[in-house]
Amino acid sequence: MKKSILIVLLSVAVAIAFNSCNNSTSNSTAVASKTTDKEIYTCSMHPEVRSDKPGDCPKCGMKLIKMETADTTKINDHSDTTMKMK
Repeated sequence: MKKSILIVLLSVAVAIAFNSCNNSTSNSTAVASKTTDKEIYTCSMHPEVRSDKPGDCPKCGMKLIKMETADTTKINDHSDTTMKMK
């Protein structure tokens, strides 16, 4: 009797663990895709000014430019930054 209760509880715990792992992955993917689809415009002189549509900077009147997304593929690539020793 005790073995069967232990097996049932262990099975439920494993099922909950797999379910929670699966849900967290799909939620983070959904959030990441929503943030990358949105275009952000900023002032080149005032980077704290951000807008979801093009227009003029409220501080200086310059045209807002679309922010470029960071290319994270080359962050750890130090091949082009090596210095040659003489």
